[in-house]
Amino acid sequence: MGKEKFNNLIFILFLVIIILISGINFSLSLRLFSLENLFFKINYLIYSNFLNQIILGLISVLLIILTIYLNWKRGQYSKEELSVAQKTTMGEIKISTNSIKNLILKVIKDTVEIKEARPEINIIKAGGINIDLYLSIKQDTNIPELSEKFQQKLKEYLLETSGIETKEIKIHIDKIFYEDKEKQDKNKEHP
Repeated sequence: MGKEKFNNLIFILFLVIIILISGINFSLSLRLFSLENLFFKINYLIYSNFLNQIILGLISVLLIILTIYLNWKRGQYSKEELSVAQKTTMGEIKISTNSIKNLILKVIKDTVEIKEARPEINIIKAGGINIDLYLSIKQDTNIPELSEKFQQKLKEYLLETSGIETKEIKIHIDKIFYEDKEKQDKNKEHP
């Protein structure tokens, strides 16, 4: 059995358990049977036979193991999604999102109007990335002009250096730095 089939089997098992629990809860909410009767029947079923107790214990251990496995698997999927895969004629290249952020910050460093930046990268399953840039800019900056030039420059730079196609670059202006206030703050710090 392959890993993917095994993972699908575990996923289906958890769905069945969730549907079963939901069905019981839904039936209780409609008063199709009482909670006391349910507990009485479960209690009788479990304690009427020692084998039933062993089976219940094994099911509980299995559910704990499956929960741990799914949490571990979720962590692995998160790590895989933290990189962008590029296919080449010789194989595959994976570029981490941290590396892409560093490339973005390099372009930002060369742009004097931008004081601070926080890039967020969203990997598109069809290929390529979307970028959300949260910027703090200097006062009196022409925001539409800066945005257009910067988006084009960044898109070209990422394609040239990493081969990654940037589908969309959204710019969010979080803060505008006013130099008069900065100078006053510096003068207060250094009298």
